[in-house]
Amino acid sequence: MMNPTSGIRLAEDLDVLDREEIERLRRHNLDRMLDAARSTPAVLRRWPRLTSVRDFAGLSGLPPLSPAELAAGRPPHSAEFLLGGDGPGMVIRSGGTSRTLKVMYHSWEFNEQVSALGARGVQAGARRPLGRVANCLLSAELNGAFLFAQEVIRLCSARAFPIGSTMGVGQTAEVLAEHAVDTLIAAPGFGVDILTGVPADRLAALRTFLYIGEGLGTERAKAVATALPELAVRSLAYSTTETGCIGYQCAHQSGTEHHVHEDAVVVEVVDEESGEPLPAGEAGEVLVTPLSDTGMALFRYRIGDRGRLSARPCGCGSRARVLTLLGRTAQSLTVDSETFDTDHMMGRLAALGITDPADCQLQVRWEGNRYRVRLLVSPAVPPGVTTEAVAAAFAGGLEIHAVITGPRCTGFTVERADPARFARTSRGKVPTLYEDIAAS
Repeated sequence: MMNPTSGIRLAEDLDVLDREEIERLRRHNLDRMLDAARSTPAVLRRWPRLTSVRDFAGLSGLPPLSPAELAAGRPPHSAEFLLGGDGPGMVIRSGGTSRTLKVMYHSWEFNEQVSALGARGVQAGARRPLGRVANCLLSAELNGAFLFAQEVIRLCSARAFPIGSTMGVGQTAEVLAEHAVDTLIAAPGFGVDILTGVPADRLAALRTFLYIGEGLGTERAKAVATALPELAVRSLAYSTTETGCIGYQCAHQSGTEHHVHEDAVVVEVVDEESGEPLPAGEAGEVLVTPLSDTGMALFRYRIGDRGRLSARPCGCGSRARVLTLLGRTAQSLTVDSETFDTDHMMGRLAALGITDPADCQLQVRWEGNRYRVRLLVSPAVPPGVTTEAVAAAFAGGLEIHAVITGPRCTGFTVERADPARFARTSRGKVPTLYEDIAAS
């Protein structure tokens, strides 16, 4: 698989290649990316050490790139991240749960590469070919996921129903039923609303749910399995707006396991404190370098996830490495000058038996110059998780304790709620820490 205007080569089917063939493709594409970066003066000024990078070991010597640094570089207005300089393509935006708004530029060549990887990944894990596919992703606000899904559907030779995410559950269900749609593509929150909120007979033709944007989570997966036990539930792609596709799920995988698109990205797992590379099997921060000779230069980008690379091949026989995601790196929140993060909060909640961030959401809701705090917990958490118990657990954490007891805090409560009721961002994601700044 090769774009005639790009030197990057992608395998038609990565899973049929042996390890030597995968490494040969990786090396070819690394060389093409390095050639493009070195021939772009602005990029080379941004990463002067690229002149001495000759292999993957040399690549790992470059400093990691943070979302804040990318945002400060202001692509596409600044040329320091643009391979080959300014050119035609697509401008998209990502804020995600990192609270750092970023605007990116994807060349049309890189966009085609991302779409091809998405389709390759879907086909690798499909029980049956896609037929009629409802695309229920956000279709506005410089969001690229909707267009990505459209291209994947086209490349899989399926019929697309570009519904978007604004019709609501009822109208969306009507379209699914009327047209006998067999595949639903949606963010986890909206997808689960449909799958658990609509009578099963209205979804009789549905065979597959493909989600993207965040993890599905244990409780939401259970809810879907209860409502539609025969439904195949899989990740559409492990992808970020910045890097494009990183991984895909074969038929043997579910949850947070993905094969890595090793001919298109370099994935590293490093120690979160020292930044040193970790051996296979050890958990750490995930860094991603897209292998592209057009679009944006992103070397060792900190995508905000934790994970580990498996030391064992997948049961499907593919020689592409397996990355298991272990949650997000710490997301922080500053309230009334006190800053705490998800690690801080989850460390206090672990004593009460809450270990999965998907089972809880801390909400800070402003009312003028004052705020209320509530912790939503899923029905799966132990019954002893009460307001009093959590307040006592938070008392051992200086910053978070100061937030719930501060002079401008009008109250703190713990409430049980189905994860479907957790607050979402404008793009449908469910952050562990949520601040209602619109009311402030």
